[in-house]
Amino acid sequence: MTVHALSGKRVLITGAGGGIAQAAIAALRSGGAVISGIDLQPGEGITAADVRDPGAIKVAVDTAAARMGGIDILINCAGIGTAQDAGALPTDEVRATIDINLLGPWNTTGAAMPHLLASRGHVVNVTSVLAVISLPFASAYCASKHALDAYSNCLRIEYHDRVSVSTVRPGYVKTHIHDGPARKGVSLDGVTNEDTVEQAAAAIVRACTHRSRTVATSRPTAVGIWFGRHFPRFVEGVIIRRGRQHQLTQVSAEVEPST
Repeated sequence: MTVHALSGKRVLITGAGGGIAQAAIAALRSGGAVISGIDLQPGEGITAADVRDPGAIKVAVDTAAARMGGIDILINCAGIGTAQDAGALPTDEVRATIDINLLGPWNTTGAAMPHLLASRGHVVNVTSVLAVISLPFASAYCASKHALDAYSNCLRIEYHDRVSVSTVRPGYVKTHIHDGPARKGVSLDGVTNEDTVEQAAAAIVRACTHRSRTVATSRPTAVGIWFGRHFPRFVEGVIIRRGRQHQLTQVSAEVEPST
């Protein structure tokens, strides 16, 4: 099956203004798919809505479905990356990360489900290599992506004969999602495998085309995920050493012990 199997498929994608989503939109359109997007900022074919707002998302999803005549594929690509100390109390930023990265896809999927059931459609949740391999100072992001993996599995089980579900796990892709953590001194350069935006887009297309259970963006990322699952202590040791080598800094004051 090739990308042309997507010809005429009606695709709704969140985070449509982001780097990975934009590349995916271009690739899907080249295969003949019809695209509608949701993002915080409106644009051509993009409805403005916050994935954290169930009411706004319902309106945006229904608007997209009316525009396209239905929804065959939903791609949950909206997300944010933040950096924090895992030993500190959760901040508003932590809650926003979990809200956008986990409950955002849940809101959008729930809103789109009547349309997906009508088309016997497909859901693609863009998680991360960090759903399996945890990195320092990325606790909210790792937790949200790990939870999105679990949500995807539950959705797949519950709707197994009506709607199919894929998870796409990109490696480290240099997009604006990493700008905030980098400003806090948390850069993943050299700490983990780097994939390109084009590889991430191609993985999303493969997930849409083949309805695969999980898709990694590259062979090195797939190998890293395998090691993370089977040899977690070894992988954690590698990450600690690389973090020291690349001077991955702490983002907040050390937690004071209670007295």
